[in-house]
Amino acid sequence: MVNPFKKPFKEVETPRDKFVSILIFGLFIFLFLFFFKPFGLAQLKPIHLFFVTLGFGLVTTFLLFVFKYLIEPVVTKGNWTLGKSILWDILIASGIGAANYFYICLIFPQIFVFKYLLYFVWTAILVGSIPVTISYIVTFNKIYKTALKEAAIPTEEILWESEVIIRAGNPKNELKCNPKKIAYLCSNDNYVTIVTMKGDTQHKTTIRGTLKSAESELRKNSRFLRCHKCYIVNLDFVDRLTGHNQNMKIRLLPFGNEIPVSRSKVDLVNKRTKKS
Repeated sequence: MVNPFKKPFKEVETPRDKFVSILIFGLFIFLFLFFFKPFGLAQLKPIHLFFVTLGFGLVTTFLLFVFKYLIEPVVTKGNWTLGKSILWDILIASGIGAANYFYICLIFPQIFVFKYLLYFVWTAILVGSIPVTISYIVTFNKIYKTALKEAAIPTEEILWESEVIIRAGNPKNELKCNPKKIAYLCSNDNYVTIVTMKGDTQHKTTIRGTLKSAESELRKNSRFLRCHKCYIVNLDFVDRLTGHNQNMKIRLLPFGNEIPVSRSKVDLVNKRTKKS
């Protein structure tokens, strides 16, 4: 039987979804503490209770931003599994619990007691398990729906022109070539570089114009994919994807050129390269 904790796992949240989920999590902590009043908070006056519990929510939100945006992109590189993801969430909850204990020590001057620190960490793990479990359910639901959509997509019809003329929107330019030999295109300010393969040799031709116009001129050739605001790749030259969703790159054959992938294009790149 396959161990479910060793199965590959990746987040499907967009940067916007992650930002919203962090805010919702912080709001959940604030509301939970405000209404249930653990840790002796019931002794506070309503106005004091509001600001103290709001502080817990803000501390939680700040820690989540640090973990999710600064540390997680580094930690989750490589083979990331469901088990590792759960352990990572437990570590985040432990960090939040510890930070909130020090917050209590700061606003209510008291002697540091290690067992109380452990109590806060344990409570944070228990309380955090509610929204974390919900987030896992939502994530698996998204993965399931994505899999169903991909299964329903018919096989892509590969279209190629025998020759294209790339002007990149500038009538003074004219590069004629076989589109199958174009490995990728990249833009730099008002210039577009077209990288072509002739045998085992890589050639670069730079013309004045925009990548958007060049993309339009290649639109009849279905193997070209805009993966970044500055790059278009030929899927026939794709070797493999490297990195993770926050820092994905496409490695091309035969020289190992690494092309960056925009975060907004990650799902599209994953889908198109699976068909390659």
